[in-house]
Amino acid sequence: MSVPARRLSTPAHGTRPSTPARGTPAPRPPAPTTGRQAERPSPRPRRRHRRRHHLGFALLAGMIVGSMVFGIVVLNALLAQTSFRIDQTERRLEELSEEHLELIREQATLSAPGRIAAWASRHGMRLPDDIRILHAPGEGPSDPAGAGTSLWSAGGPGA
Repeated sequence: MSVPARRLSTPAHGTRPSTPARGTPAPRPPAPTTGRQAERPSPRPRRRHRRRHHLGFALLAGMIVGSMVFGIVVLNALLAQTSFRIDQTERRLEELSEEHLELIREQATLSAPGRIAAWASRHGMRLPDDIRILHAPGEGPSDPAGAGTSLWSAGGPGA
């Protein structure tokens, strides 16, 4: 069993006894000093600027992370723009390919021999009855390039 608590007597002048605030430890009595302890310097009080280091680190880390996020956002925006340009270029390429095929078909129909013959006959042109090849006199160095290798110029079937 425990002993009941003692009551503190109130001072005679009516003031309350001083009690430490809650959460704060009671003051310690000074420890007896020996010769060695007396020589040792007292420990330095803690400095308050440690919070500035934490604040500076937080600011630096925030700036680095913020700049990285900004860089990623800018990179994604540039990639999106490039993707749109590539899509637009691919569409233009498809349009030009279709136009090229259409022009090739048109060129093929316009250069068809039957169509050219029909156009010529409509405009009063006709095929010759007798085809003759005429040779200019004086075969020699004045002949055009490749003229001497022809079957006709070498005295072949019409010579």
